[in-house]
Amino acid sequence: MQCFQSRLKPISLAIILSTTLAACGGGGGGSSDTSSSSSTTAGAVSLATTATSSSSSSSISAALYNVDGYAKVAGVTGGGVISETASTYAKVTTPLEFLAAISKVKSGAVKVIEIANDLNLGYTEVGGSTVESTYSFFTANATALEHPTLKTSGVSKITIQNFAGLTIYSKNGATIKHAELNIKTGSNLIIRNLKFDEMWEWDEDTKGNYDTNDWDYITIGDTSSATGGIWIDHCTFYKVYDGIVDIKKGASIVGSTTAATQAANGITISWSKSLPGDSSGGAFIKAQFDALEAMAATTGSSGNTMYKFLRNYLTEAQIIQIASTQKKGHLIGATSLGEKTGYTVTLHHDLYQDLQDRMPRLRSGDVQVFNLYADASNARVIKQWYDAIVAANATLKAKVNPDTGDATYHFGITSNGSISTEGGMVQVTNSFYKGVQTPLRNNQQCTDNTCSSYTGGIVATGTRHELLSGSDSAYMASPQGTYTDTLGTWMYWAGASTDTGSSLGPIQATPITFSWHNGTPPTPLNLHAATDLPTLLTNYAGAGTVSLTAAQWMNANN
Repeated sequence: MQCFQSRLKPISLAIILSTTLAACGGGGGGSSDTSSSSSTTAGAVSLATTATSSSSSSSISAALYNVDGYAKVAGVTGGGVISETASTYAKVTTPLEFLAAISKVKSGAVKVIEIANDLNLGYTEVGGSTVESTYSFFTANATALEHPTLKTSGVSKITIQNFAGLTIYSKNGATIKHAELNIKTGSNLIIRNLKFDEMWEWDEDTKGNYDTNDWDYITIGDTSSATGGIWIDHCTFYKVYDGIVDIKKGASIVGSTTAATQAANGITISWSKSLPGDSSGGAFIKAQFDALEAMAATTGSSGNTMYKFLRNYLTEAQIIQIASTQKKGHLIGATSLGEKTGYTVTLHHDLYQDLQDRMPRLRSGDVQVFNLYADASNARVIKQWYDAIVAANATLKAKVNPDTGDATYHFGITSNGSISTEGGMVQVTNSFYKGVQTPLRNNQQCTDNTCSSYTGGIVATGTRHELLSGSDSAYMASPQGTYTDTLGTWMYWAGASTDTGSSLGPIQATPITFSWHNGTPPTPLNLHAATDLPTLLTNYAGAGTVSLTAAQWMNANN
């Protein structure tokens, strides 16, 4: 095993913008705050003024979005660059056309699937058992218990397996709703430019632990068979019941050499974003709470005791604000103290907005993180006023008990970033955590060094951390400065996790020696400064933010 060495230098956006190929379209961008104090680089300002809408040309090259990280080591090319008129190219516009295309993947009759329209893929709305009798890989997921839309549409699990070179993409950033993609037993897969939405409901069953339905938008490797060589790029994930993308044991098989392990298992999630709420301006989330309100108002109704209890202290609007944030990101390794060390995962140029936890949470194996932007600023402000309400109400505090986690009801906002446990190794480079109280954690089991087997290795370099000035002084003792935006006054610290005065962490357990399990990860092709990330990723991460040709979307190496 090889020890971590910092050997990377950031690429300025000014350089990227000055080396134009005019090969792709620009991003329209979001509306979230991008200020980061007086240290914001000139490159970031240049990008903000240069970026145009996604239908216009831009000075950013398509090559910026090439496959990178462990998926590049795995040689991911998907189904290749083929003609849209080829027999192996399937352009789908309906749910049944999509399922028909998936049915031809194993034989190799379909290598590229273009999703041209939004697809509602719930089990019931597509046809239920009648359709399953034709397509056995289309099955019912856990039954919706609370959300009126999902109780009608059903939720499906679509298993994609035995693939060997497949691309699933959209030119226009189409949306998949009410379905989980269950990817296993295969290699060389690309998923690009898709949105995932409407797979969340209120969790009364486990009182806010979200342990019943187990709905993930994408699950990789839920099998003992090898699953790897996967690239997820420019996707947008809205609020989901469980994890955004979870990775399991099929992606952790240890090869004969470290190089063989990287080549077989390599997975990259890049230029993607997780957003709170839904794509319908909050209508899907609101429908859930309107149903809860109606039930609570019904005389003699005995259900939804957690929601009824919370409504004694919070308005419906306040509960919606808290609940709209996303609880979990990526779980890599699902079995406690039972995972192999072969995970090789890269997360880069990803935007996580109001995500509470798991960027990622790793059990064993190796994860390379660079140019991650965790913007939990809005969630941090929500947490501030919610915590004040809890503190002022003894009965509420006794039930939700945020100090110990030993709660009757699990309702609130966690403020974690990237987590390594159980001997895993996570390297974070040139990243930005805003409003995240504990950016780096190395143990989720205990904080008194009595359970060292649960401790992982995690380090960061070139990384910026911002917290609310005053309110978060316990988490940042030596800020390097402050600035004010529309949400409040923020203090910041930037550097390496090992630097004196670092607020990054980890502090949960005594750090263990950092040593890769599977050899040194690949050097990033494009590494930006942390202060460039708010503008860069707000404008260009996620589905529908850049305009590429069909050939460019299919090509992993433009």
